[in-house]
Parts: sequence; structure tokens; C-alpha cells
Amino acid sequence: MYEFDRLLERKGTDSAKWDAMQQNYGDSGLTPLWVADTDFPVLPELERALSERAVNATFGYTFAGEGYYKSLIDWNARRSGLRVAKEEVLDVPGVVCGISFVLAALTKPGGKVLICPPVYPPFFAVPKALNRELVFSPLRRGEAGRHEVDFGGFEAKLKEGVKAFILCSPHNPVGRVWEKSELEKLAELCARYGTLVISDEIHSDLIFPGRKHVPFLNASPKAEEISVTAMAPSKTFNVAGLKASYLIVRNPELRKKIREELERFHVGVNLFGYKAAEVVYRDGERWLEELLVYLEDNARFVLSFVESHLPRVGAYMPESTYLMWLDFSAYGLEQEVLMKKFAGEAKVALNSGTAFGEEGKGHVRLNIGTTRALIREGLEKIAAAFGA
Repeated sequence: MYEFDRLLERKGTDSAKWDAMQQNYGDSGLTPLWVADTDFPVLPELERALSERAVNATFGYTFAGEGYYKSLIDWNARRSGLRVAKEEVLDVPGVVCGISFVLAALTKPGGKVLICPPVYPPFFAVPKALNRELVFSPLRRGEAGRHEVDFGGFEAKLKEGVKAFILCSPHNPVGRVWEKSELEKLAELCARYGTLVISDEIHSDLIFPGRKHVPFLNASPKAEEISVTAMAPSKTFNVAGLKASYLIVRNPELRKKIREELERFHVGVNLFGYKAAEVVYRDGERWLEELLVYLEDNARFVLSFVESHLPRVGAYMPESTYLMWLDFSAYGLEQEVLMKKFAGEAKVALNSGTAFGEEGKGHVRLNIGTTRALIREGLEKIAAAFGA
């Protein structure tokens, strides 16, 4: 059994989640339930491997060894049935960085890039920084609050000449695991209109029971030809600081253009990142299975607490990720006032819903990738501030 109920002491480690609250919220003493990383002790095999690599070692130029590729390929085959060939893998320091290079390599300034808000904030920032035009096809709320793609609106936007679509799969922040039929439809539409698909699958290991992640590359033969997949062990095993991510590009022509862009900027991964990815993908399966049980229990605890103590808040069970999308719009507060109430009165750091698009008004994102005790502390403080 692994110790997911033991809270690590992360203050003073330059942790964004724990040490950047002063600059982001004006208060270093908040309960941190915001940034999408976790507070759990890392996989023991990883800690040992990095310690051994650091003893009597040199840190010169490095490259991805065969152990790294074997671990990555085997992991994806076991976890989601995704077939990956070594030559299809392009290493990048981060998923967002990878998306940036894909857009730079395969689209032109002024080109239209489609996203489905509410969605991960860098999906807004990266296209804008590259002088691409953002186009929106918001998700719609279906039964029991389940978010869905509005395929009619999606196709209407594609008809406007969209060059790239950035898919979040599973979806951050709403926790959807897309079904194969949905991915097939997206692939069919994007192929019809000549639209590149960039599928961000960084949360693909964090799937709750009853659901299965379908890689976009497995959606259909069309999907293989028109897409690039971005993946990393960082969310699963909390190794984002080691900067090890990768792109999977099955289409040789697309892969050649992206590789040329990466080589133009001399982009690479550091040796500890390679080692971390190799170790967690090789040795981390049992750890992950226990983590998923703990996270699912955390989500159920949040739903029970909200039902009992915050009945005006809209909440639902996520299908994936360690993030929950909470609706506080019943309180009728402007977003700025709402966030000041969380930070100033409840003393809890959460992500503002409007960071994920206008569709996030009245919402916040709650990170449950921490101990049950810390979640309880934060929720009790929120309940005291907001009342029933």
C-alpha cells in the first residue's frame, strides 16, 4: 500500500502550488487546492532511480536510450491499446511547449485555431502568442451536467476555414472521457475540412472505473493521418518539474515538419526527465491503480460534502483527472467578487472558472490531488464563508 494520506511538506521547495500563492493571491497562507499537480510522495522506484543517477555522476549531453522507448511503448500499449513506434515519438520539454511547436510548424500566422471552452488556459494563450486567430465551439451541458461537443456548432466553425483544432482528451476542467463514437465524429469532420487535430492526452492515465480512454490515434484511420498526440507522465506521476513530454506523430509528412521545427530551436529533454519517464512507465502501474482508488474516493467525498454543506453549489462526479468543476453561480456573484471571497474570506486558493473561458463564469476548479484531510480543511473553510 502506498501513502496517499501522508501530506508532503512542500513549502520552501519553490513549489508553484505552495510557494506562489503570495504572488497569485496576495496571501501565502491559503489552503492550496489550485495548480494541477499533486501532493503525494512519488513512486519509490523513481526516488531511488534519480538518487542513484545523481551519485558520482556526470551530467553531460544525453539522449533517449532504448529503455526509455521500450518503457513508453509498453505503457501505452498496456494502458490504452495505443500502438506506438519508436520513430513516431518526438521528445519535447512539455505538452504546452509541444503544442506550440506543432502550431508553429503546421499552421501559419493568421490561421484559425479552434478550441472547445471551458478548457485549459494555455489553449487560449499559445495560439494568441503565435498570432493565430482563436475560434470557439463551446461545450454544451447534457444530461446530469455531462459536457458534450456541440457537433453542429463545431462543424459550422470548421467551415470558416479552421486550420487546427486542439482537443483536450480527457477534458480539463470538466473531467470528460470522450467516447470512441465522439472521437470518430471529430476525426471525420476535421478530415472533411482539412483541419489538423492536436490531441492533448496528458490526463489519459487518470481514468476512473467504468470509463476507458480512447487515444485519438485509435479513433479511426482518418485520425491517424490528420493528428498529433501530446502526452507525458507528468500529471500521472507528478513529475512536471522534470520536463519530459513527447509527441506521437503517425503521419510521416507531419512528423518531418515538426521535427524540423524542433531542430531549428534545438529543443530537447534533460537526462533526469528521460530517466523519470522510463522508471514510472516501467514500474508505476500498481502505484497508479492505488492512486486512482484514492482519487475516486476523494471525488465522492467532495460530492457528499457539497450535498450536505453547500447544496447551492453544482457538482458532479468527474470521469477522469484529479480536478473537479464546481458551479457557484447560484450565489449570484461577479467572478472577481467570487474569487476574492475564496481567497480573502475562505482562505482557499482555487482556479477561477473564467481562466478557462467565458463559459466558466460562476465556476471554480478544485484540485483533489491531495490528502483527504487537506480537502476537508478547504471545504470546511469554504462552507463557513458561503454557508448553505
